[in-house]
Amino acid sequence: MNKIRLQICLPVLLASFFLLSCEKDEPDKTASMSGLWIQEKITVDGVEMVLPDDAKSLSLLIEPNGVYRTYAKDATDKEHFGAWTITDNTWLEITADTWRLNANPLTQTPANQWAKNHVLTRFTVLNVSDSRLEIRLKTYEGEKKYSALFVEESRPLITGDNLDKINEEYKTLKTYIYTFGKEQTN
Repeated sequence: MNKIRLQICLPVLLASFFLLSCEKDEPDKTASMSGLWIQEKITVDGVEMVLPDDAKSLSLLIEPNGVYRTYAKDATDKEHFGAWTITDNTWLEITADTWRLNANPLTQTPANQWAKNHVLTRFTVLNVSDSRLEIRLKTYEGEKKYSALFVEESRPLITGDNLDKINEEYKTLKTYIYTFGKEQTN
């Protein structure tokens, strides 16, 4: 009986040992994240979108102390900041301002139709190197559109004509891939 157990267990143990010893240790992505990144493109559900001017000049500064800032080179009012961290060497988590419709927005004054929140947003790090950063975000179109990820769009005045469209944006799931190139220092 012990001989049979040994004949069964030994190959399983050897296979486990070889599999574990062959795993590659992935380099820590946290160290590669720091620096000034310039947005190059965004794809939405696999289709490259035409970037508006403020998105073309968007800079993402990731500081090693856990703080990030985004800004368009020609628009200081578009500057945003928050905290960032890498989790499980896979996820880039950043805090960002986002806007949601208040309850019954048609009965609210224009200043009270939208509520601002500061939320944690999780991106999948697809690639990070000394020169390129690619991150993916799966979220609802409204969540991305009405937030400071990475360029904040203006929020419209809610009317009976656009309320259904905006509500639908918060129900439409999309995949965004952001590609940045690293600004090289001399």
